[in-house]
Amino acid sequence: MKCRELMKLENTGHPGINSIFSKAHSADWDIDRDVDWSTPVEPEDSLVDHEWSAFGRTETFKALPEEVRSYVTRRGLGRILNILQVGESVAQDICAKLALTLRHEDHRNAAVAQAMDEARHHLAYVRFLEKMGEEPEDIDPFTEDMFDQLLATEDPKRMISFEQFFLESMAMNIFEAIHTHATNPLLKDILALITRDESRHMGFGVLYLAEWMRGASLDERVRFAEAWLGRILFTVTDRPGPLMARQIVRRIEEAGHADAAKLAPALLREQMELNAQDDALLFRGQKIPHLLKSAKNVGLLEPEITEALGVTDHPVVRAAAGLG
Repeated sequence: MKCRELMKLENTGHPGINSIFSKAHSADWDIDRDVDWSTPVEPEDSLVDHEWSAFGRTETFKALPEEVRSYVTRRGLGRILNILQVGESVAQDICAKLALTLRHEDHRNAAVAQAMDEARHHLAYVRFLEKMGEEPEDIDPFTEDMFDQLLATEDPKRMISFEQFFLESMAMNIFEAIHTHATNPLLKDILALITRDESRHMGFGVLYLAEWMRGASLDERVRFAEAWLGRILFTVTDRPGPLMARQIVRRIEEAGHADAAKLAPALLREQMELNAQDDALLFRGQKIPHLLKSAKNVGLLEPEITEALGVTDHPVVRAAAGLG
């Protein structure tokens, strides 16, 4: 982009997207003034209630000694917070790229405002992890590869599809779950502030793509939906399974429980029963994740699209059809 182009930036006039920039200022918060960093983070505290943890609702996990459950839950929280702090840095990089490649004033403003938010979020997570006083578990290869794919993306629409639409929508349920289950006041306050910002970031992705879908041909909309619907349907039905069970058993062993390996079959069996209950709630439309709501709001689940892709009878698609 050249200087003369910057002198005459066009605004799309989209009221929702323009309001995002205004709300970013009116809802702004200061990481030092608005967060009480003197709040203690005790070394043996799980920081969230045990039911937040994967397998935390199983009867086998509930029967473990308190100190074991606290250790396992705290280690799981540290892992997730570490992934989130890395994700905030990834999002900041993407927003910086978007600000240099998007051609409309309101789109650029939304990206720049988000970049500032992400820098603040990253710092908040890092500070909290430092107060926890322990080395968190490394991010898993799947998450690292996903972030690397996003960072390598150059196309603005794909960046927005990947970051603001897919990842932000998926992460909203993570933010809300930590906030709901947080027992540490500092963690709860941080997640409340971050979640408020992230809802705007998700909103930009939904509004941007919904506008693009309205101007696209049916073939273009079907191709776009084909690129994302499979991943969305997998993500909203992904539940704790054998891989996560191995991680939980390892943490139980680290906590000093001698018979941790013997617990694995019961943990997995009980979690599979809970997974089936959660699936039933989803399929009945009683527990719809943000990612599925975003997909519907963008227009990915319109009848002509789901019919073209042969997923009209998918139980998740049927559940989403009942959304207002």
